[in-house]
Amino acid sequence: KFAEFFFVMMAGRVGAVVAARRRHRPARPIRHDRVSIARQRERDAAILRAAKLRRIMKAYDTNKSGKLERDQLVKLLTDMDLSTPAGQEPSQDEVDWVLKLADEEGDGCVNLKELEVAVTSWSTFTSKRTELEATLDKYDKSGSGRLEESELKEYLTDLNGGKDVSDEEVQWVLKQADAMGDGGINKLELVRATAEWYGFVARKQSCCVMT
Repeated sequence: KFAEFFFVMMAGRVGAVVAARRRHRPARPIRHDRVSIARQRERDAAILRAAKLRRIMKAYDTNKSGKLERDQLVKLLTDMDLSTPAGQEPSQDEVDWVLKLADEEGDGCVNLKELEVAVTSWSTFTSKRTELEATLDKYDKSGSGRLEESELKEYLTDLNGGKDVSDEEVQWVLKQADAMGDGGINKLELVRATAEWYGFVARKQSCCVMT
């Protein structure tokens, strides 16, 4: 397809010539190129995130159990939420949603390893709360408070620039985003559904470029 045999032969020959030349050259010092600098920055950012998460755990884990129990998690989510009046606690559904995403051990608590998912998910949702509520109102034709499969398809079609979205693609997004397992997408799950769709499109476009 891409003249693979010729390419392999030429690559082998060029590689042999380059290797021969390098044997007669003094070794060059290793440079910190852009890739290594980017990796250093990523590592530094990861260290800062880990330190921040440890501080959060220490502040809200008042009984020093090594995890945030439900009431402690509620306090954290309340303090983080700038989209509602100060001191307004999240709804039970909202707390359940965060636990569904973050609680890998299934003990109803959030440990240090699970904390980043809990914090990131909640922060993303609250920063987009008004937008998500407006989106849900627009596409929730049935008034159920969530997007059923047909309504989700209409939403994804609009995200796709008006191009048709297959039933299989809609069902895949629904499966990925329906954390509560009720067959629909509520405003909390809409963040995940949107992100999954854009990720799916990016992967599909990447495959098309590669082939």
